[in-house]
Amino acid sequence: MDVNGLKIELLKKIIACKDEAVLKEIEVLLQEQQKEALEPDESYKLKSSEAAVPEHVYAELEEEFKAIEEGNIETQSWDKVNRELRDKYGF
Repeated sequence: MDVNGLKIELLKKIIACKDEAVLKEIEVLLQEQQKEALEPDESYKLKSSEAAVPEHVYAELEEEFKAIEEGNIETQSWDKVNRELRDKYGF
């Protein structure tokens, strides 16, 4: 599983978790990890020669956008997705 897939799976588990103590432990763990990544005087700036989004991603997005416009990909409105999330997860 790639990193983004793992993040999604973890988010699903966190959302489903009802144990406040476990959620607080996760919060502490993430805060500690964030502190490690944000050391004073450390620079995380992107070099001007590097693109934030790889060129192949733009090509994929263009293809998907064209498919949506042509009706080849089914989409859902934000209102519907938002309502389903609220119904399923209660927020």
